[in-house]
Amino acid sequence: MSSPELIVEVKDSTLFLIINRPSKMNSITMEVLDAIHQELKRFENEHYVRSVVIRGSGNKAFSTGVDLSTMAEGATFYELHRARAALGGLFQYMWSYPKVIVAAVDGYALAGGFGLMAACDMVLATSRSKFGAPEINVGVWPFVITVPLLRYIAPRALFELMITGERIDANRALELGVINKVVSEEKFDGELFKVLATLNSKSGSITALGKSSFYKAMDMTSEQALSYLQSMLSIVTQTQDSKEGIMAFVEKRAASWNDN
Repeated sequence: MSSPELIVEVKDSTLFLIINRPSKMNSITMEVLDAIHQELKRFENEHYVRSVVIRGSGNKAFSTGVDLSTMAEGATFYELHRARAALGGLFQYMWSYPKVIVAAVDGYALAGGFGLMAACDMVLATSRSKFGAPEINVGVWPFVITVPLLRYIAPRALFELMITGERIDANRALELGVINKVVSEEKFDGELFKVLATLNSKSGSITALGKSSFYKAMDMTSEQALSYLQSMLSIVTQTQDSKEGIMAFVEKRAASWNDN
């Protein structure tokens, strides 16, 4: 299923969600936000889909943020307030999603697009990509995207990005820890599919439990997290896939996952 503004494809066990507004630098409308949310839900329990990629159409931008001009057409203050909350709701849903979500960034990732990228579990970017939170330059503050960005960028460095509106290159984004890997434009798709092949080869159930525990532990105190993670380890080792993985290691063979 595809729409004019969000292309949906499944390739080699990966769901691709492609924001298709290249003439608008892949800025995000409410329709795009809703479509991303709904498509993720549609494939959440489909076992043949083992990972997700979010990317922008073309090579100019991943996304330059929320298109507030389209949201404002005929909307009341309250409707606009709720519309802005939809981005935060999508972030929370992505963190609870049982499959790994990868952002494939080629070009600009700015404002809400920067936040959407940071809300993904992994980020690959081309060397020509640029990142930033330039909202202050137009008299706004990047309120909602503070949350996903603070998960990966040190507070002092993030505040500097927000207060100056500065754009940074891919190498600086890698130094700050907000992306995982910088790849040349020529090798980008090849590297992306290599990463996806690795992700798709893992147990679906262990991936889901591990991802869920990772984000929950981030929001806990050390004492709470250690207790919780101890319990999760006991739970995971009782799954069929954990038992299969350990047996395969002992027998020096490839594991055969059944996602249970």
